[in-house]
Amino acid sequence: MNRELKFRILDKLNRNEELLINNLGKIFVIDQGCGQANEADDQENYVIQQYTGLKGKNGKEIYEGDIILNDEDKEIVRWGFCGWLCGNESFADLDIQSIEVIGNVCKNPELIKNNE
Repeated sequence: MNRELKFRILDKLNRNEELLINNLGKIFVIDQGCGQANEADDQENYVIQQYTGLKGKNGKEIYEGDIILNDEDKEIVRWGFCGWLCGNESFADLDIQSIEVIGNVCKNPELIKNNE
């Protein structure tokens, strides 16, 4: 299976910076004034999440760490032993087109806390 390999970087502090990642997983902040990329001093304040290669309802890309609505259940997308999982179910067992991305564990943790 050929799928697009891409990642997104989330800033836990919501600074809305333009970011890059290198092949060693280091995160760089792009200076808007000169366009130069400098290594971020606070790497732990960023989260790198991989694209699953799938799109849910309304064509929205599904990434690791997304909170999705699967029927009435809120689940977190994660990588498991046998592939991408939604809660304890494999994506292969789901109707992906009916899944709605409603948030992300970094930006919207309250969506899961309210569900427990």
